[in-house]
Amino acid sequence: MDERLELALARIRAGDGPGAEAVLADVAGAPTAPDDVRVVHLRAVAAHLRRDEEAAERLMASALAATTDPTLVASLHNDLGNMRLEAGRPGAAVASYEASLLVQPEDAPTWANLATARRHAGDPVGAGRAGLHVLELEPGAALGRAAVGAALLHLTGQGRSAEALDLVRRWAELDPDHPGARHRLAALGGLPAPERAPDDYVATLFDASAEDFDDHLAGLGYRAPALVADRVAALLGEAAGELDVADIGCGTGLVGDLVRPWARSLVGCDLSVGMLRRARLRGCYDALHHAELSAFLRARHAAYDLVVCADTLCYLGDLEAVTRAVAGALRPGGTFVATVEHLDDPTRPWRLTPTGRYAHGTEHLRAVSALAGLSDVTTTPVHLRLEAGEPVEGLLWSARRPTAAARPQGADSSPSEGEDGRVGRD
Repeated sequence: MDERLELALARIRAGDGPGAEAVLADVAGAPTAPDDVRVVHLRAVAAHLRRDEEAAERLMASALAATTDPTLVASLHNDLGNMRLEAGRPGAAVASYEASLLVQPEDAPTWANLATARRHAGDPVGAGRAGLHVLELEPGAALGRAAVGAALLHLTGQGRSAEALDLVRRWAELDPDHPGARHRLAALGGLPAPERAPDDYVATLFDASAEDFDDHLAGLGYRAPALVADRVAALLGEAAGELDVADIGCGTGLVGDLVRPWARSLVGCDLSVGMLRRARLRGCYDALHHAELSAFLRARHAAYDLVVCADTLCYLGDLEAVTRAVAGALRPGGTFVATVEHLDDPTRPWRLTPTGRYAHGTEHLRAVSALAGLSDVTTTPVHLRLEAGEPVEGLLWSARRPTAAARPQGADSSPSEGEDGRVGRD
């Protein structure tokens, strides 16, 4: 029987519910527990895979009625929660995970599952508390950090800043050395705002979302890559494949794909290894670099005809240093096109928002462009994407390095330390 069960389990892992059921049909009548429970459990999962939720629920109830073993009972409730969550029934999933935790209250992964179910059920505060409990059980656990971070995103997206601040204060107490906790605390006013998000916070944030990043953004009506490409077309005209192009903060390559027709060579850089892996699969880059964008640019004086950047500068506050780096990396006559989130407050150049991202004012973009020696500066109000159903207002920013001009004050063309690995294109 064990061999048949292993075969059924392998088919379940491959997502083949009917195939698993065909295997299990030969052993469904096997006598005595615990084998009966194992068979019924797998039959329930197989039914779920073929979307027969009524059969899955019935079989899981039978499996639970057939055992009193606490470890097995907890596992069955947890798996039932997983099936209910995948079936779009987060409230029912919450009940299953809570039943599992009544039997095994110290199981951190089940607490993380409960956090996800509560969030999908419309309870981000409860989700955050479950995530905090993961961190109490397993200090520094990635599952706990992810659960709390996701709850914070929902709370801030709903404008519930006071509840988010209570949650992140507790997170910072439990996880005092985690840059994400401290940055989110600063974003909500619990600490002074830093001039930029920590590199390891940004890398961790995007590594965690790399696999489904493109699908997620598509659901938000994400427009930044197309806006950047449209501005490139307006400024540079018909694509002729003649330019050396850098895509800084390239992510999965959404911008790179669109500007590739203008490129003789196209390189990207990003802090997230996960994003770079996805960008490599896209196949539009000649080279990809794991590097912080300012350090990357400072090491490449007058190397590019075009530098593009979509939705990355929102992780920096004061943009003077990076704009100088862009200007230094551009050849005379070279073009820069980027998006930022818009700060509609003429009294402030930039602000760290409750989302953990920075917004920038029009005058700040013009000022840092002038300090870097860039000309033909244009800032256009745009809608970047949706967040909590509301448009995120941004600015489409473009400028040129003059063909003949004095070097900007304080510019440094010498290579800097900090560039690291390179991921070559296939």
